[in-house]
Amino acid sequence: MARRGRLRRPFSFALSSIASRRVMRLILINDVSVILGGATKVAMQCVEAGLSAGLDCTVLVGDDGEGVRRNFPAAKVEALGETPLRDGVRLRDVVDRNFNRQAYAALDRLLGASAEKTVVHVHGWSQILSPSIFHALAKHGARVIVTAHDFFLTCPNGGYLNFNTGEVCEQQPMSFGCLASNCDKRNYLHKLWRVSRMLTQTSAGKDFWGRVEVILAHENMELHLTGGALQHFQTLRTPCKPLTAGPVRAWENSRALFLGRMTWEKGVRTLAEALNCTGRAATLIGRGPLLQEMQAALPHCYVPGWLEDSEVNRMAAEARFFIMPSRMPEPYGLVAAEAVMSGIPVIASSNALIAEEVSRNGAGLVFESGNAASLAEKIALMDNDALVRNLSEGAYEYGKRIAPSNDEWRQRIVDIYRGNSSLSVH
Repeated sequence: MARRGRLRRPFSFALSSIASRRVMRLILINDVSVILGGATKVAMQCVEAGLSAGLDCTVLVGDDGEGVRRNFPAAKVEALGETPLRDGVRLRDVVDRNFNRQAYAALDRLLGASAEKTVVHVHGWSQILSPSIFHALAKHGARVIVTAHDFFLTCPNGGYLNFNTGEVCEQQPMSFGCLASNCDKRNYLHKLWRVSRMLTQTSAGKDFWGRVEVILAHENMELHLTGGALQHFQTLRTPCKPLTAGPVRAWENSRALFLGRMTWEKGVRTLAEALNCTGRAATLIGRGPLLQEMQAALPHCYVPGWLEDSEVNRMAAEARFFIMPSRMPEPYGLVAAEAVMSGIPVIASSNALIAEEVSRNGAGLVFESGNAASLAEKIALMDNDALVRNLSEGAYEYGKRIAPSNDEWRQRIVDIYRGNSSLSVH
């Protein structure tokens, strides 16, 4: 689920350490400034880390920028004042979200304003900023880092998923098979628009894309991003914290828990079918276009929509297991990691990149993606208290090493900005 996050104020490095280094200019780029999802949360954590390390931070966002101004008054803000595609599509968006001239001009101006050593870190661009930002970056010599929160770097629909068949797409992106595939969540005409946008993106040039450094949220993402112009990869898992204050005694609880967006690709219809098949009660927290459908389909479950963090934490403490039913190749599964850290066993879709390690580390079970009968079978297995206790204890132990701590992550991201972190090259 897209949950609002509250960021702590920046911490301070030793003044002597900052003074001994040349001030570096950092430009952070993201579609929006208000935290409603994981990508923006990470982007804002990067602002925090950059300011804390004494970097000269500027943030370019597509919205009004108030989220940055409110949380990070020391950061410079360049805001376009536009709205994301998810808030409704206007006719002008057909052109603007393919090549946003305002975003191009703003970034071009920022890059040309100073001769200081500059690092640009790109997060989200598909909702407002568009691939125009890459053309501005290609024009200048600044070092470019992109965090891959999804697969929009290579896949036109961003998910390597055929939204009509429910199958993971095996086509080479932008190949004839890809172009002919009606894989879009809306219609084929929209797929062609996405292809056009991808052409705009790639036309920034092979030389540019060959120097872009890609940060992966999970190491298994690299398999989906290699084979083209991208050459430089490294993994930095997103820091996360447990859903609960202490380990959950999951075997003493009774309810299943889902936490995520109510969309088809997140697997909520598969989940509903499995829950109705087994008759098990569950709590489904989140918003999205299928919320009312889920409320109607699951009268025996608690489906409240969005909840405050404190209430989510209370529900998590009462969970027997967590379900991650995604149909798409979930890049990481931050909420699943948070559940594992709390000692809550996870039933993960086979399409989730985190699924294999969850199973290998005795932290949960894996079901066949999109197969409600397979999910129902795994849900039924969780009636076994001994099994749930073993998985709960395994989850809690694995949760201690599933992701870096906040301090470790901050140091790693600053090391990356300073060029002190190695990349894998292909």
